[in-house]
Formats: sequence, C-alpha cells, structure tokens
Amino acid sequence: MRHLYAIFFGCFLLILSSSNAFTSEKKAQLIFPEITVEPGQEFKYPIVLDNVPNMAGIKLALTYENNLLTYTRSEKTKTTASLMHIVNDKKPGKLVIVMAGARGVPVNNQSVMDLYFKVNSPIPETVDTKFKVIEIQLMSDTLKELAYEFNISPVHIKGFPSSETQKNISTTTNQQQNIAKTSATNAEKIVSPTISKSSLSEPKKITPKSIPQKTLK
Repeated sequence: MRHLYAIFFGCFLLILSSSNAFTSEKKAQLIFPEITVEPGQEFKYPIVLDNVPNMAGIKLALTYENNLLTYTRSEKTKTTASLMHIVNDKKPGKLVIVMAGARGVPVNNQSVMDLYFKVNSPIPETVDTKFKVIEIQLMSDTLKELAYEFNISPVHIKGFPSSETQKNISTTTNQQQNIAKTSATNAEKIVSPTISKSSLSEPKKITPKSIPQKTLK
C-alpha cells in the first residue's frame, strides 16, 4: 500500500511540475499597432505576432467598423511566405484569416499578414476605432495549441469635412468678410465730415479798403 501511495504521489508531483512549467511559459503576443490615418486614405495594417517559436498554423477572426473602414486586400509577408492562407471577407465588417504549413516558422515581433483598408469619407470629426478579435487559434509544428495575449491599439482617424461642407464654410467666411468691410466703410462715412472741394482751395486774399484821411485844421 505504501508503495502505491509513493507512485501516486510521484505522479502528482510530475503533473504539478508540468503544469507550473506551462503556466510559466511566456505567452505569444498578438499586436495591433497604433496608427493615424485620414479620410480617403488607403493604408497598410500589419498583424504582428511576437514570441512564437514555431508557428505552423493560425486562425484569426476579427471585426472592424465598416462604416469607417473598407477592406480592400491582404498580403503575406516574408515571414509567412511558406504558409498557405485564405482570407474570408464576404461579410462586411468581419475578416476570417487562416494560415497553415507543413513546417513551423519562428515569429518574433514580425508581421504575419498585412491588411489593406481604405478610410471612408467624409468623416467630419476625429474618431478612434479598434479591431476586435472574436476568435484566435495558434498552433505549433507539434500540433500544440499556443497560449497568447492581446495588445490592441486604436486607429486614429483625423476628422476632415467633405468638399461641399468646405465650400459652404468658405462661402460663409467670404460673406462675413464682405459684411465686415461694408460695415467699416459705412462707419467711416458717418464719422468723417463732408468736405467740399471749394473749401480745400486756397483762401482769398483780403485787400483792405483805402481809408480816407481827415484834413487837419
């Protein structure tokens, strides 16, 4: 019986040590970098992974605000050139990315895929938007599922009014300037006295009349 307890206790310690080794293992990092864009601009958005020793597969489903952004295309990077990939973009506002290969590739703070979006316009006010990850699976070349953490930063979109709005603003500004000029001109007419041209001519010389002298007696 004591021998059985010793075996059981030894197995328990082995399981406990394996569990501690797994929890102390550094997790993979999924990084969505911070970026600033403008309405009408097409930009590249990299999906960055860090601390992935041998990535043989990834499934990533994410959502974005399609009223602000429009997905246009995607490209693999040099890091994942050997992997096959599929991007499902049938549903606006959602992307499902699947990549897989026979051999794993090490990924250390590198982009595994570049997504391209176009910023919708007009966007009158500055706004921030974030991608949301709704599903992710990372697999090593030993078919082991890797633990991960998120680091998602916002996309800053600068506000920029439409051309029609800008035209209206410019027209209003010109009207206000014309009104100000007219008011200033009228004020000058009221304050300044009216001076005739004759008043500006040289004054006439006044010749004194000859005064008759009285005869002294």
